[in-house]
Amino acid sequence: MKTFGFSLVLLAGVLTGTPGLQAQHPAKPRVIVTTDGEIDDQSSMVRFLLYTSDYDVAGIVQVNGVQKEGHSKDHWIEKQLEKYAVCFPNLRKHNPDYPDAGYLLNVLKVGNENPEDLHKAPPLISDNEGAQLIIKTLLDDDPRPVHILAWGGANTQANALWQIKEKHSAEEWKRAAAKARLYCIWYQDGGGKWIEENFPEIKIYQAGSPERDGGWRYVWDYMSVDHYYKDRLSKNPPQLQKIMDKPWLAQHIKTGHGPLCAAYPQDYTSEGDTPSFMPLINNGLQQDADYTLGGWGGRPVYNVGNHMQDGNDDNDGQPDSHYAFQRWLTAAQNDWAARANWCVTDDHAKANHQPVANVKGATVRNVHAREKVVLDAAPSTDPDKNLLFFSWWQYDEADNATTKLAIKNHTSKKASFVVPKEPGKQLHVILEVTDNGEPVLKSYKRIVFNIVE
Repeated sequence: MKTFGFSLVLLAGVLTGTPGLQAQHPAKPRVIVTTDGEIDDQSSMVRFLLYTSDYDVAGIVQVNGVQKEGHSKDHWIEKQLEKYAVCFPNLRKHNPDYPDAGYLLNVLKVGNENPEDLHKAPPLISDNEGAQLIIKTLLDDDPRPVHILAWGGANTQANALWQIKEKHSAEEWKRAAAKARLYCIWYQDGGGKWIEENFPEIKIYQAGSPERDGGWRYVWDYMSVDHYYKDRLSKNPPQLQKIMDKPWLAQHIKTGHGPLCAAYPQDYTSEGDTPSFMPLINNGLQQDADYTLGGWGGRPVYNVGNHMQDGNDDNDGQPDSHYAFQRWLTAAQNDWAARANWCVTDDHAKANHQPVANVKGATVRNVHAREKVVLDAAPSTDPDKNLLFFSWWQYDEADNATTKLAIKNHTSKKASFVVPKEPGKQLHVILEVTDNGEPVLKSYKRIVFNIVE
């Protein structure tokens, strides 16, 4: 049985195409990254920096994790920011929303890196500037959710939440708890489970659960390609392994794309933490509104209360938590390659940019059983005047209807379907727009249909 948590209410104000309601959903989500600085974190950070145009970075906090201690003493983030600063003038020509390196350096803090604190209760952990940044952000007047990403341990987050609960008013706690969104790459210490058990009002996605090898692992992590990690096999099929492998990475990222991309520390794409910020990327899926909507960051489901775990998408008739990530992998890699090109291209006209998927009519609609619905992508555009190709498909794993839609002319700009007789249910239809640039890029638009009598 599929459940939606708060998504139905939120979608009504988020995914509509009317200017007033769109204004209620800020264009950018807010994010705080917490990282233990392991090599895969350093790889993820290269990609994260290339997407800072798409979200507001409220903080970058260095913490400990499953490898016991952090790496702030290595000043690896500062070194990456120096390289980002070199690319910044070109990046700004492709998207004026990139923040400058000075701003990002200013929000770089150190949280708890004490290896002895991995499994201590948060009240026993010393205060630190990373926790204080989280506290300040959750308590400020900005009403937007704050996505707090755990690339390492979550004890700094847990300590910050404990301090708010203990030292501030009940109303301030309520407001802070409502803003927090935690995406944890595993529970790498005791902090995630402590939050889950002691603060059940916090929405927390334990990626990699209920099976430690589920979801993003064997897709994005060290096992993205066969035999590179302890001779283990990847869950990725050969065509996906190819775009994660050494030759692809060398050609499209590490060679000839500026100092930041050259600083990518691994030989193949192995970023165990990247899925955590994928929901925040401005690709049109608007997964930042609710992780369970599904998108580049997987498709979690609510397990107990506000705790989320990996959901399964249908892979040739088989439920598969890996496929919830794999189905987007080619688009994500091509998108990253395009941004790597931006680093070294000072002319907007000489690089490719994402098309803009759009539809006629509202993106949340009430429809009647047996009604014919016309889908029209005529408002879609491309900033580079590339040719556009269209695909309409039902994201049936994300909706709760039992019917599999037969969408007529599903590869045309205009398509249609007949609403099934399932009053009270909901359909999710995705418009996928693909350009013919180099590399090929995609964007999306999600339309939600509420079936009424």
